[in-house]
Amino acid sequence: MPRTRKATLGALGATLCATALVGTAGTAHAQDDNGVAKKSATDIANRAVSAFNDARSLHLTTERTGSGLSRTDATSLDVSADRDNNCVGTVGFAADGGSLEIIRHADKVWVKANAAWLRNNLPSDQSQDVQKLEGKFLQGTAQDQGLSDLARVCSINEHRDTLKDATSVGTLKKGSETTADGKPVIDVTSKHNGMDMTLSVSTQGKPFPVRATLKGDGDSQTTNFTFDQPVPDKTPPAGETVPWDG
Repeated sequence: MPRTRKATLGALGATLCATALVGTAGTAHAQDDNGVAKKSATDIANRAVSAFNDARSLHLTTERTGSGLSRTDATSLDVSADRDNNCVGTVGFAADGGSLEIIRHADKVWVKANAAWLRNNLPSDQSQDVQKLEGKFLQGTAQDQGLSDLARVCSINEHRDTLKDATSVGTLKKGSETTADGKPVIDVTSKHNGMDMTLSVSTQGKPFPVRATLKGDGDSQTTNFTFDQPVPDKTPPAGETVPWDG
């Protein structure tokens, strides 16, 4: 695969996990009050990160809106991943920037870009590759340059650390008990990168993060999590793949 195409995908992968800051409801494993609402704001956030850490799998969705977004900005992310490195995901971009589909199984990684993404990101001297690559998965490994960063989108720990970092800066304040996605939660608020952050944590069952939002400067972002659900492990057939180094 030409170096410029690898570099483009690699740079993308390095930023996608930061896009997925916040989350929706984790699946409650019991309906009993977990007592988290009685804790301090810091303790609530720590317990949410700890519950995240214990999860066997996650389904994450992120939606981002803003007036200044360009076609290189990711505006939607939908990822299902488990601890066995099975993963399926899609990434959408603003302003007709196209989309990517990502699949991981163990150490193998597949990435498929649609025609709009290919036209927007491949250099002009590689425009002939759009037709060649459209509808095809580029196949490599999680260690391949370029794919290694993109594979981080499929890492549960990467998303956990993003949430942990977001709740480790500034002063956390305890909000009120409310509901999110129909589930009882307790809110924790703070500032993150100059934006207002609200993290909603389940008050029933395990204290999973339920919803977190970022708002500020005309930009808004919400990510939803569901935990401990099966993750598909199907991989693309050989006829739909192109070697990463091909």
